[in-house]
Amino acid sequence: MRYALFMFILCCSNHLQADENTWSERLQIHGFASQAYINTSHNNFFGDSEDGSFEFTELGLNGSFQLSPKIRLASQILSRRAGDLDNGSPYIDYALVDIDLFSTARSTTGLYLGRVKNPIGLYNQTRDVAHTREGILLPQVIYFDTIRELLISSDGLHAYHHMYLDSGTLLMQAGLGYPITNKNVEYAFMGQDWNGKVGNDRLGFFGQLRYEYNGGRWIYSLSHANVTIDFKAGPQDTIPFPAGPGLNSGEIDVDYTVLSIQYNGKKWQLTAEAALEKVEFVEISDNFSEQSGRPFGYFIQANYLFTPRWQGFIRYEEWQRDRDDWDADEAAQRSLESSQLLSSFGINQPAFPAHTNYSKAWVIGGRWDIKPNLMLRAEYHITDGTSSLPARENNIALSEKHWNMLAISLSYRF
Repeated sequence: MRYALFMFILCCSNHLQADENTWSERLQIHGFASQAYINTSHNNFFGDSEDGSFEFTELGLNGSFQLSPKIRLASQILSRRAGDLDNGSPYIDYALVDIDLFSTARSTTGLYLGRVKNPIGLYNQTRDVAHTREGILLPQVIYFDTIRELLISSDGLHAYHHMYLDSGTLLMQAGLGYPITNKNVEYAFMGQDWNGKVGNDRLGFFGQLRYEYNGGRWIYSLSHANVTIDFKAGPQDTIPFPAGPGLNSGEIDVDYTVLSIQYNGKKWQLTAEAALEKVEFVEISDNFSEQSGRPFGYFIQANYLFTPRWQGFIRYEEWQRDRDDWDADEAAQRSLESSQLLSSFGINQPAFPAHTNYSKAWVIGGRWDIKPNLMLRAEYHITDGTSSLPARENNIALSEKHWNMLAISLSYRF
């Protein structure tokens, strides 16, 4: 990747030329900091939230430098603490070269090379900055924090083309990249930390077609991602059943499509997004193969601007692990049968109730812009189902079906 990056810059070096602008005019640096408090009636979300948790902190520093009229460098370093999911260690969120290949008054064509933000839905590319997302937590039925790294960016090459029409702007972006995987991804798809590990040895595809009509009054978007997660079983994983789990090395194929629509009026903003997903476990084990399915998630949200500094929203969101098994009665029966079979071998594994396979939530919240760069937010979630809970922080099989969550955050940006 570093060699390819060097070659692209070298090939475009003929665009480099003296620029009267000073370095300070060509360099932009911004940052943000956000601290949240989360309290849940049951279950844990980002720390020991049943007793109240301050373990949701975000710090970011990003910058861009206009190397030449045709080449821009951009990067962001992020420190994120989110309970057991993130420990706050700084890492590169994105780092790319933006090459303007061809521009006219009517269109722009270019390339992103490096660690690129994936164009998924309306908010994935801006979800890090609290001021730019709709709520303290984005809808967990589309923008899963449990697999945040897998969705947010990839290491590769993306091409983009923008068309400036009389009625609006048409934006297209597509590319190939290696997705980011970690233990959170393993927990989310495989339920626990196995002796083996998940990896990202295969290129994924990411693309989006987006139309912003009348200066963004209406926004329509179609996004698609296709990634393969490799699982390399460890020695303890391959011990045959019933002495061990009897797992094999294999892969998890994920196909993800998001449809989005948004209306932006003077006072009202209305947003709806729906995600069609296909998850297939290949060759890992018969038990995991039975967990292959076609998840479906959606949300509808209404925002209202009371004053230039005060706004509120209400949202309904829902996610189902398999749209062919709505409310997961069949999945719960299979889990019960599996639990009984394991029990006959002296293995104690609780059955997963139906509510662990879906999530239905009403969310109401508000925002106060104390100053242009200082924001206070609060929101309350009333939830039925536990599929949105982090498996790293909860025994999902024993999770409480009905639970509520209060979140409050203070955010600063410069």
